[in-house]
Amino acid sequence: MSGLPQRLTRPEMNAAQAFAAFTGGWQLVLWTTFHSDGTKDYPFGTDAVGQIMYSADGHMSCHLMRPDRPLFGKPSVYQVSDEELGASMRGYSGYFGRYSIDAMAGVITHHVDGAWYPDWIGSDQPRRYAFSGDRLFLETEIGTDLVRIEWRRVVTDEARRLNEA
Repeated sequence: MSGLPQRLTRPEMNAAQAFAAFTGGWQLVLWTTFHSDGTKDYPFGTDAVGQIMYSADGHMSCHLMRPDRPLFGKPSVYQVSDEELGASMRGYSGYFGRYSIDAMAGVITHHVDGAWYPDWIGSDQPRRYAFSGDRLFLETEIGTDLVRIEWRRVVTDEARRLNEA
């Protein structure tokens, strides 16, 4: 018997509704990896920070990181040793590209054009999705693990002010 949680349920929305729901900026709430033995962990800690953006023209960008990555104290990345940079990059994940939505399947696919991890470039990264209030949940399987990331919609004060004008 699997110790994984129940998979996300497909939202009852059409493609246009899903597109409108995704569009905007989201801040990381929690990134959890559930293991088949019933255990779970938080790859960058429970205090990880991140942001995912979906633009109205079909582009996306996602960044996640440990909040405790040490500063290098140097003005340029090119003055940092490969060893230091490598250790720091283990605490960061980021990619950008385009996205498409299959509302009937409840899946958004990130079409990766660039990434911190070069093997992702040119790949498609499908994610099941669900919405609850101001929350977005994305999940996928990696091997026998289930990865679920919770995001909270954010609107900057400046955007709120301009939208009210």
